[in-house]
Amino acid sequence: MSLRGVTIKEGKIGANVIGDGREFGLICNGVAVAEKIALGTVYTLRRVSDADALGLDATYDTTNNVRVFRHISEFFRRAGEGQRLHIMLVSQTKKPGEMVEDAKTLVVESGGVISDIAFAFNPASDYEDTFLDGINADVKAAIPLLQGFATWCDDNDMPLHVILEGRAISDTLSACVDLRALVVSEQQFNAEKVTLVVGQDWTYAETLDAIGKKFADVGTFLGVIASMPWNRNPGEVETQNLTDAQLSVWTVGGLSNHKRYSAVFSDLETLNDKGYVFPIRYQGIAGYWWNDGHCCVEIINDAAGNMNQHTIYYSHTMDMCKRALRLVYLPEVKKPVSLDENGKLPESVAGYFNAIGDGVFNTLASNELISDGETTVDIDSDLLIEKVLNVEFAVIPTGCVNEIKGTINLKNQ
Repeated sequence: MSLRGVTIKEGKIGANVIGDGREFGLICNGVAVAEKIALGTVYTLRRVSDADALGLDATYDTTNNVRVFRHISEFFRRAGEGQRLHIMLVSQTKKPGEMVEDAKTLVVESGGVISDIAFAFNPASDYEDTFLDGINADVKAAIPLLQGFATWCDDNDMPLHVILEGRAISDTLSACVDLRALVVSEQQFNAEKVTLVVGQDWTYAETLDAIGKKFADVGTFLGVIASMPWNRNPGEVETQNLTDAQLSVWTVGGLSNHKRYSAVFSDLETLNDKGYVFPIRYQGIAGYWWNDGHCCVEIINDAAGNMNQHTIYYSHTMDMCKRALRLVYLPEVKKPVSLDENGKLPESVAGYFNAIGDGVFNTLASNELISDGETTVDIDSDLLIEKVLNVEFAVIPTGCVNEIKGTINLKNQ
């Protein structure tokens, strides 16, 4: 018996059903700070002040000729404080493709919750950029390795998308390799889980040393991704203006060859068609926006109506649906299932399993994260010998208006 009269306790909160709950990762070259931050160790940040406490601030970047704080501060400028950013610094001798094993540690130690991870490249001051097919050779070599990393994450139930810093592309943009037609070992290679960012805040880059001038702002891009629902285009005009005139941030956009937007304008349509991510302007309004969320893969729509993950928001749709479906089906594993006299799934039981998946799709659709989805359980699944329930899932993502075409006429009435 209580003397309080009315007792109201907070209820338990279950799994997030709005389809988000994402966290983010950043792995980059850096320099350890005694008694504050060590190489190869995972740290979780919720705001810029957390980075300051680790000795990561603007002075750290200047002293060590790196862009660690730049990427962190830009992430939180766009994403807002409170988002979880898991970071790891590695030796400056490591190239992006050599960070894979460290990145595996990062995603595992973060609990497998990272939906997007940025690979930033801060080479030492004696580093010399070499080019292969118009882009930094070490960056190009990393693309298939980072696709392999993303595949490993998916195989271990931690699906994610990789954002790679495309530092130092060629001054001759026409020479830049077509990322939608990559060739590895003389065969076409699709890296649908990799986005290559080659844009930079030109004014900021102008303050850096020769190595720094060729960096790309992956922290800004990652922050934009974190600031919006996962099915949205990072180039969304209404919400994703990169420019902050008061902070003097992104007042002049450019590419990682350290060329101003105005100097490369005539080549940007081709660069866009090749699948690169960079800043653009729209005449009549001030600011810069990302052009899109391209992936390093050709655009495929097969005869059965299946599309590939050729944009980051389609990649997110696939990843987040898999995460949500896995969570609701996992409690069904190893439960007894009643079969009919032929050892097959009764329609009622198949309907039960269909309803579980459709419930996920309905929730995502009601939150405007997908358009629709359907679950189809195979009633011929062998639950006696193989003990495998075979299910097909189909999801229709939300669409995106990338361009509006119209006609206009002068009328006399």
